[in-house]
Amino acid sequence: MNTRQCHAATKKGGQCQIDARPSGLCHTHDPEVRCRVRNAKGKPCVIPSGGGPCDRHQGGEQTSVAEALKDVPLFKPAGVASLFAIKDSTQSSPAAAMLSEATHEPQGPDLSFEFVARTFNWN
Repeated sequence: MNTRQCHAATKKGGQCQIDARPSGLCHTHDPEVRCRVRNAKGKPCVIPSGGGPCDRHQGGEQTSVAEALKDVPLFKPAGVASLFAIKDSTQSSPAAAMLSEATHEPQGPDLSFEFVARTFNWN
């Protein structure tokens, strides 16, 4: 991960590719340069305006940067442990255990659904 890269997550869940400001977020995700006036849904406006209210919200009261930062999704890279997650073999079904004993074949690890979904792009 590039240290100058924005630490926010995109709508698809990947890491934002824009260079970061000193705050660690890009000009699109940094609440310091957003409008931050509450919109009709009660959330801070996310239009990048340089820090003041945008044209739509002139004269409105801005929320604090800390409160607006709560709505910024941060990117969390998947660790190796979550990529190759294996189910606990002690929780396998009794039928699978009986089948394994009856055929005398070693039982392989049960892969997690998340691992299989990523492998076959079932997203």
